[in-house]
Amino acid sequence: MPRPKPFWKTKTLEEMTPEEWESLCDGCGKCCVVKLEDEDTGALAYTRLHCKLLDGSTCQCSDYANRRQHVPDCVQLTPVVVEQVDWLPRTCAYRLRADDRP
Repeated sequence: MPRPKPFWKTKTLEEMTPEEWESLCDGCGKCCVVKLEDEDTGALAYTRLHCKLLDGSTCQCSDYANRRQHVPDCVQLTPVVVEQVDWLPRTCAYRLRADDRP
């Protein structure tokens, strides 16, 4: 009997449960790094600065559940946001699924 395909291969980002969505994150921390964008070219530069809640040793948010209270401009990734931003790494699972890649 064939094994069922993993959810990330069969569901769109919009179809995923909150638990499935969160499980996609590989913990790279790039979402939490301060980025600078050149206004003329759109080129991105990653800085060595990161959100005050990012634990540099684990690449995990130290207060994920309450992060928006501490950091009001925290970008909450949603399917819509993933489609709109271009700063997610090519290897990001959210980016891969949004682009319909494995």
